[in-house]
Amino acid sequence: MNHSLQTVSYATFSQTYESHIQGRTFVENLAYYRRCKQRFWKSFQYIEALGLPPGSRVLDIGGGILAVLVSRLLKFDAIVGDVNERARKDVEDLGLKFVIVDLFSDETPEIEGLDLVILTEVIEHIPQPPYVVLGRIKKLLAPGGRLFLTTPNGHRFRNLVYMALGKEVLDIYRYPEPGMVLGHQHEYTLKQMLWQAGHAGFETEQAEYYEDGFKGASLPARIGRILAKPVGVIPYMRNGIAMTLRHPGGGERFSGNR
Repeated sequence: MNHSLQTVSYATFSQTYESHIQGRTFVENLAYYRRCKQRFWKSFQYIEALGLPPGSRVLDIGGGILAVLVSRLLKFDAIVGDVNERARKDVEDLGLKFVIVDLFSDETPEIEGLDLVILTEVIEHIPQPPYVVLGRIKKLLAPGGRLFLTTPNGHRFRNLVYMALGKEVLDIYRYPEPGMVLGHQHEYTLKQMLWQAGHAGFETEQAEYYEDGFKGASLPARIGRILAKPVGVIPYMRNGIAMTLRHPGGGERFSGNR
């Protein structure tokens, strides 16, 4: 991550997050957004480090939280896309455009030439190979445009604990029925995601295991996260994967690789 390009302080981020995100439901409950503030902050830092100029055209697929934040803090021209209408009112009340985006469909929305697509904590919910989904997203990008994505790490310590205890790591693998919200259909390793990205025709600018800051959805999970924190020094056991992918052609490649 190129920290030299970062200008938004955590205090400024927090103020915007509390005034625009907390207290709204978007696609989750109120408690979710209280717990996920650090996760969104980390994703915001990756996006800011890309150095995109104000006015950059951005689509945030799924929820729209980062669209709101980059619109307010980085002055991007941000759009929210989701498969259902649940987030529309919150998004439009905040002055952003909302469009239907169905990642299961080869019919892409009437949006093209985007500078950035944001796909955080989504790919693991889709029961299709990621390269198929990423290929659909690639059609929305301008040459040289980026896709920033995050997803849980399939080798994360939490999964090892679940398996040791005989608990299910993943939800039932299936296609959704109308109105159904799918749990995690599959979780990937970094090596697997690099293959998927390349097979979809993307170049990889940045890809790493990272600690996503999520504190856990329950009290036992939060306690477990605290106790397991030292394990985070081992990269492949960290909780998440963060990647910046680039549509080939146009512009120089991002130089902030790790």
